[in-house]
Amino acid sequence: MVGSTITAAGAFLLKVLGGLWFADFISGVVHWLEDRYGNPEWPVIGHTIRENQQHHFTPRSFLKGTLWTRNREVLAIGAAFLAVFWAFDVLNAFTVSAVIFGVMSNEVHASAHRSPQENGRIVTALQKTGLLQSHRHHAAHHRKGKDTHFCVLTNHVNPVLERIRFFQTLEAIVTRVTGLRPRPDLSVNPRYRPAI
Repeated sequence: MVGSTITAAGAFLLKVLGGLWFADFISGVVHWLEDRYGNPEWPVIGHTIRENQQHHFTPRSFLKGTLWTRNREVLAIGAAFLAVFWAFDVLNAFTVSAVIFGVMSNEVHASAHRSPQENGRIVTALQKTGLLQSHRHHAAHHRKGKDTHFCVLTNHVNPVLERIRFFQTLEAIVTRVTGLRPRPDLSVNPRYRPAI
């Protein structure tokens, strides 16, 4: 009985971690699309792309917003996904954790731009473990032309995607199929340092 409880707890934890890593991957794909192909003139999502581009010029500017202003769109999307998962009877530890972590991606991203004093002990401790993205890890995105380290939740997914050249391969495919080239980032700042 104890063994089955430990096994069940381990399986649950793996599903939650899987949801976290999946949400991190999705945050990277969305961030990549915004940074490399997004247009602030697009209807509906153009304002989000504009805010993201502004964030690259002034990385801490979005910290001035409230929890609601930073997250309203992603909260609505998360609620829609939970409703779909419920309707199709696929609410489980993986899907719920993926939605929760996905909804929190902007806040985790914000914490990567705050100092340890601003974040507090718990967030700072989670950043030190890599379960939440650290300042140093996220700084790689801001230093390197905004063409790397797109995932914003953990320190775990970006290294894997960079090792297999995931986004570079996607960009080559997009260019080959559509002729579109990734948009260069004009806010490159090789001296960017995290707020620590």
